[in-house]
Amino acid sequence: MQKILKYSKLLSATFIASLIVSMSSCNKDDSKPKTALVNPDYKNLQLNSGFINNGFSINAENWSVEYVKDAASGEILLDTAGKPVVLNAWGSVELQTGWLKLEKKQVDDLLTISLKENFSANPRKFLIGIIADGRRDDLSFTQTRGEGYAIVKKEIIEVPGSRKEYTSSEGIHEVTLSNSSSTAKNMETSVVFEDVHYVSEFSSEDYGAFDWVNSQDSLISMDEIVREGATYWAAKVPYKKGQSLEPYFKPGSKEELLVRPYTNVRVGGEMLYLERECLYIFTVKNLSSGNTFEISGKWKQKIPLSHTTHIY
Repeated sequence: MQKILKYSKLLSATFIASLIVSMSSCNKDDSKPKTALVNPDYKNLQLNSGFINNGFSINAENWSVEYVKDAASGEILLDTAGKPVVLNAWGSVELQTGWLKLEKKQVDDLLTISLKENFSANPRKFLIGIIADGRRDDLSFTQTRGEGYAIVKKEIIEVPGSRKEYTSSEGIHEVTLSNSSSTAKNMETSVVFEDVHYVSEFSSEDYGAFDWVNSQDSLISMDEIVREGATYWAAKVPYKKGQSLEPYFKPGSKEELLVRPYTNVRVGGEMLYLERECLYIFTVKNLSSGNTFEISGKWKQKIPLSHTTHIY
């Protein structure tokens, strides 16, 4: 009986020691640092470009995008519905301002990001917050403007039926030429047409449609105007939002009329105009990164084809 008690005490002591070792082992496992949700390489990413559908791995099975915020001000950014950006399930969400799109696809466990160019001179700094199993982390970006941009492809389609020609006195002034001398004089009549212009007008609703252009590189070639087999217009126009005007009579060119001595002559005129509308798609390249993006819109044009001077 005494031997049985001794064995029982020995077994009890062995079990307690084993339990202590087991608990100690669990505590050691809990003390190990867990893998960060976001790879350290995704911290403070420095960019001078946009990109499309880049995948970023998240080190968790069930994760969500908790927010997107401006890193400088802390402002929470909004989606297209005017609500704070979140992504809790499969699908996508886009910023209200259009420059960032996030997507979570069921086929992989990546956060897929599409980022449009930053055309501002000021860096764009933002954070994408990730949450999983009560843990939080973020991806951080600093995006600057590319060093330069260039059109690498143009598609221009004249809208059928938009072309029209008409005669008008629009922009025409009547003037009186007075020669009070005793000899005939050549007097300028081109002042009659000083408010006649070639008109070019671009419009677009696309993000950054005109912001990528450097002012010194804004002149671009558009489709020429061919009329009755002859080219009536083939020139460069400024690529800018709204209207650009080019005078009909270029600086240094003029038209004159010989006015007899002691004579007043009243001069007017009319102009033959051509109007048309085109749809355009430009493929633009970031010269720093090679990233390309498309800009589409409308281009309206009005040109003076020829003029007639009237002498009254």
